[in-house]
Amino acid sequence: MSQELEKRPGELNINKSSLSKEQKTFNKLIKQIASLRQELAELTVVLDKQRQHYIKHIYPFVQQLTGLRAQLVVLMNGFMTLAKGLSDHEKEALRLLILHLLQDIFRYQQGEPEGELLDIFNALSDTSYQDINEQYLAKLRIAAATEETLPATVRTSKRERYKEEKERLLDALRRKNIQQLYRQLAKFFHPDLEQDPTKLQLKEDLMKQLIIAKENEDLLSMLQLELQWIEQEDRHPDQLTNDKLHLYNTTLKEQVKDLQEQIKSLFNHPKYEFLQGFAKTLQSARFIDWKSEKNNLDNLLYGFREIISGLSQDTKSALKVLKNVLRNNT
Repeated sequence: MSQELEKRPGELNINKSSLSKEQKTFNKLIKQIASLRQELAELTVVLDKQRQHYIKHIYPFVQQLTGLRAQLVVLMNGFMTLAKGLSDHEKEALRLLILHLLQDIFRYQQGEPEGELLDIFNALSDTSYQDINEQYLAKLRIAAATEETLPATVRTSKRERYKEEKERLLDALRRKNIQQLYRQLAKFFHPDLEQDPTKLQLKEDLMKQLIIAKENEDLLSMLQLELQWIEQEDRHPDQLTNDKLHLYNTTLKEQVKDLQEQIKSLFNHPKYEFLQGFAKTLQSARFIDWKSEKNNLDNLLYGFREIISGLSQDTKSALKVLKNVLRNNT
């Protein structure tokens, strides 16, 4: 061939001294997709590594801490009914501290709250746990109707549903474009239509790869196969018409958006969401200092055991411990 493809592994590229707007866009999108795929893969590896470390080395201590919090809640709640020993101000501080501890317990506890802890929460909270959930759902309905900005933990708004509908339509378009490209390439690759025995094996291999790419809805791989075939046919990739490139570029732009959204939402995935307790951003999740986190947990475990031991003494001694805890937490 008088002109070769200029590309790195995993990349496509149209090489020509004078490129049309669609050809330049095509080159840019292909490189961008390759870069985003690499970024997504690298971030996923990082988060998986952090998740495995958390499960193996940190989660057992978090569970211990949750158990100690539960013991502490039960002990502290017993002082709420004392007729003497605590001022109204101290009882209010104690009530708020117990609710805070319960919220931490419920956050790390698997399943819905129940039993004694739920009863304590409902007794001390101005609003029952069930009513809080109902109010939360009501806020979602209002937000969905008015498009108001919701807290970060809220995941379903009218705007997001609109976005999901838009993505669904774009996905349908992408699948249509992929289907169209598949039909076009199948005509080229189908071995039954090949008269040249020297190209038969190549076409069989290309057809197998094309079927896999279609099943995975992988436009980039399908384009790579097409350009591979163009090279074999001694044609130039810059001979792709602008109309065809425009069709490709439309779909590739959606692939870029999809990859960017995957990267953006990766930190909020249920698999990794708990890591937000140790890192504020996706990028900072790379640098979690697990040694410091473990030391913090050890200190908390020690402190909670000391408090539990102090509150388990006689009432007079326990009140002194409790008052000291309240002073340090208000």
